[in-house]
Amino acid sequence: MVWYRMKNKILRIINENLIFSPFLFILILLYLLYPNEIKNYPYFVAWRTIGALAGLLIITTAIKESGYFLIVTKRISKKANTERKIALFLILSSCIFATFLTNDIALFIIIPLTLSFQKFIENDIKKIVIFEAIAVNAGSLLTPIGNPQNLFLWHQWNISFLDFMTKMFPVFLLLFVFLIIFTLVIFPSKKLSIQRQENATELNKGLFFLSILLLVGYIVALESGLTYYVLPAIFLIYLVFFRNILIKSDWFLIMLFIVIFIDFHLISRIQIISNFVNSYNLNSSSTVFTFSLLSSQIISNVPASIFMSKFSHNWLSIAYGVNVGGNGTVIASLANIIALRFVRDRKIWIEFHKYSLIYLLITGGLVYVLFFR
Repeated sequence: MVWYRMKNKILRIINENLIFSPFLFILILLYLLYPNEIKNYPYFVAWRTIGALAGLLIITTAIKESGYFLIVTKRISKKANTERKIALFLILSSCIFATFLTNDIALFIIIPLTLSFQKFIENDIKKIVIFEAIAVNAGSLLTPIGNPQNLFLWHQWNISFLDFMTKMFPVFLLLFVFLIIFTLVIFPSKKLSIQRQENATELNKGLFFLSILLLVGYIVALESGLTYYVLPAIFLIYLVFFRNILIKSDWFLIMLFIVIFIDFHLISRIQIISNFVNSYNLNSSSTVFTFSLLSSQIISNVPASIFMSKFSHNWLSIAYGVNVGGNGTVIASLANIIALRFVRDRKIWIEFHKYSLIYLLITGGLVYVLFFR
């Protein structure tokens, strides 16, 4: 009986973290091919980035668990009386939350609320979820803490927080404008007859305001290079006062990025791959952008940013490429997979590409023409 429960728990964990499996398989394969490299694995990991990501993961999980944003979102949504207004509100909320709370946490806040509207919206709710995935990819590109690839690039090149945002703003604005255009075109302005039966959501203001304070302080610490000093304090605060936050934090995500760092450090050193990448003119910003965007479609944008950093120091072109490239194929961004997993319908995985690929072609083409021609 104990073995049966343990087996079910292991299978559930594997099922919930399918994205982890291929990268772990790659690591095992690389170990078999290059066993002597195992002693160097710790040196392949950007521990500063991992530490920063761990702190942000704990704090943003706490903000989500406080229930505060969900309450605020529900109250504001009462003013939405058309399908288009609800879609616009939810999609733009996803975009804004992702800018400051990271793209995956924004999805964990918005999508459960979105699914509760299913009985109110005649148009298929899956479309809103699809565009929320696109929205968090667009919104998260603006700040260094918006997504893991930005966090890595920010630390890798020691860029100031403000300078990073300033340089990313033009592409953010372009993607944001087209996100609104897509939403206005696709969702009809149809009046809704809404009968709300809202369940009371527990609100923990103490947890919320403490976490907001810690988030601001942690960003300052990241900017000042004090991550290693502040992270233990954050861990201790939640361990003492809100232990359940540490339990609910997605530690598999941290493990995933550790494995990714090792994988793509090793892959970048394989001669045939290294020769192939170096055969292109990586001194050209347009080539770095294109390579970053296309590689994101195959290996996802976080691994793509790590991989490209081994061949080019043009961080801005890499950042533009992997962030714009987060849309397109479903594996282009971890956020896409997180979003679609909420909807228990296999057809959504096909329908996603009907919108995301068009969005990528338009925005990617415009970014190339406007910034790299």
